[in-house]
Amino acid sequence: MAKDYIPFDWKNLEDKTTWLEPCEESYYYAEKWKREGRRSVLDLGCGLGRHSILFAKYGFKVTAMDCSAEALDFLKKCRREQNLNFTCKRADMKAMPFSADAFDCIFAMHSAGHADTAAMEKIISEIKRVLKPEGTIFLTLCSKETWTYAESGLPKLDANTVVKTEGVEKGVPHFFVDIEDIKKLFADFELVKVRHIDECYTNRKWKNEKHYFIEAVLHKEAAKLDFSGIIGQHVNCKIDRPLGSFHPRAKDLYYPINYGYVEGVFAGDGAEQDVYILGVDKPLETFSGKVIAVYHRFNDVEDKWIVAPEDSDTAHDSRFSREEILKQIDFQEKFFDGELYM
Repeated sequence: MAKDYIPFDWKNLEDKTTWLEPCEESYYYAEKWKREGRRSVLDLGCGLGRHSILFAKYGFKVTAMDCSAEALDFLKKCRREQNLNFTCKRADMKAMPFSADAFDCIFAMHSAGHADTAAMEKIISEIKRVLKPEGTIFLTLCSKETWTYAESGLPKLDANTVVKTEGVEKGVPHFFVDIEDIKKLFADFELVKVRHIDECYTNRKWKNEKHYFIEAVLHKEAAKLDFSGIIGQHVNCKIDRPLGSFHPRAKDLYYPINYGYVEGVFAGDGAEQDVYILGVDKPLETFSGKVIAVYHRFNDVEDKWIVAPEDSDTAHDSRFSREEILKQIDFQEKFFDGELYM
């Protein structure tokens, strides 16, 4: 059974320099993925967000995910200061809060391997679920030739895992592999490139620190989505963020339309189903209407229903065109990646 571990101690890390400078590989993959026409990136185990910021500046739709609240708070501050739009999610890699087929690319530099063997198998399974068909991943894993695994004498939790006993990584597991382990973990992928890198001198220190740098593509069938049972439904809505109000926590998020939920209908996040109300230009407390579209969020676990007055002529009224719906919900959906189904 996979075990939960203590996250990296960002709060007590005095020198953050290394973790603020994007790695060389991130520039290469930003350029490569841009040329290939890919658009959405999951920065898996983003830490302080050095790569999330880089990919966002390259124009990708970025989701930054980490299990550390301190790291994400730091990144959100950087996001505001640099006026960037991307999503930050606090979550466990073993149970990612995203739709199937969510991302074109996953980038995981020195992050995905903070797991024991059972957890690592779950992480790879989740990666396969959230990557789109023909999606690509770049990640690094520690080599079994590294001193920490081969010579340090630290106790091993299993055949692949060592947990450090001191420093900012105290209690953090490290998963180590060799070529055969990689072949097994990535049996469902097409391996594009596997490099064995020895970072023997860095930060003015000699060391025995080897990693595998892995690039792979996932060939799979696309998940089938069907919203025909939802579109056209009559729903009764409660409006908790009326037109003209602000988000209760994100005080700079203004609501130019009414936003609420359908009582008694629960979405993927366990809360009642959220709705955008279109075709009404005054603040509301309640509303009854019909679902005219569904905005399916890839980098989230909940979809948003678009609701209009029951007598709306959605086929001919320009207020309910695809372009106009996307324009009206962009104030919030610009932070996410998704697709509108009508």
